[in-house]
Amino acid sequence: MAEARRRLRGLGFGEETVEKVLHQAKKAGLLDDTLFARLWVEDRVLHHPISRRAVERELAEKGIAPETVEQVLQALYSPEKEKQLALQLAQARYDRYQGLTQVQRTRRTVSYLTRRGFSLGMAKSIVRALEVREAKEGG
Repeated sequence: MAEARRRLRGLGFGEETVEKVLHQAKKAGLLDDTLFARLWVEDRVLHHPISRRAVERELAEKGIAPETVEQVLQALYSPEKEKQLALQLAQARYDRYQGLTQVQRTRRTVSYLTRRGFSLGMAKSIVRALEVREAKEGG
């Protein structure tokens, strides 16, 4: 709702008009912060993966209440899912850097994950696991 309020104000509508329109839209079921948050998280997880913390920050910036954000994240983006997603992203990026030295591959893959909002500790741990797996496979 905060996003709609901000946009209407940006279009030059007065405060009274904005609140009236928002009230009517909410009453009609057109504005639903929980649904918006669910769709946002699903999109991020499926199409534009970033960390759970980064998704939380984006939703907060959109004006979604912290309790709504937490509820949606618990339902759709568990810490286990975050780690799985980070591993998938890391594997793809790590494979892509195959022609580089081991140090470069590691550094660039860790950097990629941290730019997507994953913690440095998680990024290093995942890349270390990829290195171990590759060494065991003889790659």
